[in-house]
Amino acid sequence: MTASEASKPASGAAPTATVPSAAGAGQLVTRARVPRPALQGLLALAAYLAAFLIAYAFPLLRHPGMPQIGQDQLDPNFYVWSWRWWPYALSHGLNPLYSRQIGAPAGYSLAWTTPAPAVAVLLGPVTAAFGPIVSFNLAMLLSAPVSGWAAFVAARRLTGRFWAALVAGAVYGFSPYEISHTVSGQANLAAIMLLPILVYLVLLWRDGTLRGPVFVGLMAVVMAAEFYVFSEAFLEMTVLGAACLLIGFAVARPAQRQTVARLARLAALAWAVAFVLAAPYNIYALQHNSAGLIKAVPANSLNLRNLVIPESGIALLLIVLALAVLTWSSRLTRLLVIMFALIVVIAIGPAPVVGSRRLGSLPWARLWSLPFARSAEPARLMLFGYLVLAIIVAVWLALPAKSRLLLAAQWILGLAAVAALFAYIATVPILPVQVAGAPVAVRPPNALPAFISAGLYRDYLRPGEIVAVVSDRGNAGMLFQADTNFYFRIDGGFINAAFNNTTALPPPVQQLMHPTPAVERGFLAYVHRAQVGAILVEQAWSAPWMRVFAQMGLHGTTVGGMIVYRTT
Repeated sequence: MTASEASKPASGAAPTATVPSAAGAGQLVTRARVPRPALQGLLALAAYLAAFLIAYAFPLLRHPGMPQIGQDQLDPNFYVWSWRWWPYALSHGLNPLYSRQIGAPAGYSLAWTTPAPAVAVLLGPVTAAFGPIVSFNLAMLLSAPVSGWAAFVAARRLTGRFWAALVAGAVYGFSPYEISHTVSGQANLAAIMLLPILVYLVLLWRDGTLRGPVFVGLMAVVMAAEFYVFSEAFLEMTVLGAACLLIGFAVARPAQRQTVARLARLAALAWAVAFVLAAPYNIYALQHNSAGLIKAVPANSLNLRNLVIPESGIALLLIVLALAVLTWSSRLTRLLVIMFALIVVIAIGPAPVVGSRRLGSLPWARLWSLPFARSAEPARLMLFGYLVLAIIVAVWLALPAKSRLLLAAQWILGLAAVAALFAYIATVPILPVQVAGAPVAVRPPNALPAFISAGLYRDYLRPGEIVAVVSDRGNAGMLFQADTNFYFRIDGGFINAAFNNTTALPPPVQQLMHPTPAVERGFLAYVHRAQVGAILVEQAWSAPWMRVFAQMGLHGTTVGGMIVYRTT
């Protein structure tokens, strides 16, 4: 009996786990059962968390209640606000997809934004107990380690090897994709732990641990949760999942194609259930189609230079190449390598980019003009690329070595990739770096002004009053409003680059940076029209605004790090 025959299950059972062997000719080896998998999972999570804290996130642990990530950008404080808004809206019986707390008095629709409601609701108890800043920092602290742990669980289930899975989890959880979005405070893009869980569920089904109905139910819940984290990733998951099944069917032995077809049917059923679970959001979004308001956003294509920089990319690509050369007879290798190549090709987008050079358009460039693709960013598909890379690394390290030289090559490449990843993480600070000779405003102070944190706003503002917030801190109005639990409403606020300008200020306020008599008249008309009761200027950046408002006859009161200009 051959090794592949020995690995076949009894009639009606799912196939056993196998990894490709370097011996060639399609030979497979069965994986050993892993003792105490729960303990190994806890050890892996602890290792990832400790490594991430040391390399990057210790400031988040040291000052959990201080806004730190991306305070010179707009996205992070949108998510701080979202963490407060979703529990608030649901507990007050409000429509969570439309808020009159921002963009007052009319408000903004959130249906076509990316508020990651699944994360906001999950962290609702933390937000209620400690505030939205703490819950946002916690999300950013845990996203990379938990995502690495999820990839570890899937890789360990596939290979049965602890150390191989540990390295694979690091490749996914600490990938440049994950770290760059963590640094940017883009919580919807940083919460990537659900995709490896889907792979894990498929492996459980394959091993016969999960039967059809339970498998469908769990897959549907995880898919729906992914939709409510980031709907674009849900769509990409759908397309690439279908492609993976087609490739798997093509490379499978004829006797195994029935199993792949059954998996496809069960996955399709789970997707249909997930789509029903996502229906309330989708129905509202389609009924309030904001297509006419969405600005065209240029496709953010994968820069081919980023495949080798940071340097971990070189080691990872060498692993892909070595696995393909040594084990191409393995159908698992073919599936993984073809899938990775397909993802890279699609992520290139409508035109390849190398460094700062944009080359000619590709034959499939028109695909990115389709309604469901034109707002997607091709480069984000590399999230799935790193997941495939993590599985490839696990399989590579789990190969039975026929010589010490091969064993050394396996681990040198694997550890080199992880070492380069952590070297990259260590170069990415949470706080913006002060550039020599640049104005102080380049690095905004992090602590909230006492006007907000000490509750002084209650002495100067009426509950529900509309205010405009001026600050060089990114999206400061939504941050301050979230911390006060919506004590006041704000005009303006940044919710999405497709809707907003590159500032959270209402246009009539922003135009005051270049005041003219016509601009000043327009501002006063806006104040009356929008029912703005006060302008709040964060004192750290008050100098130009004090002069502008003084010229208009407005007089401010300085209190708790804020200057309050009453307009009524």
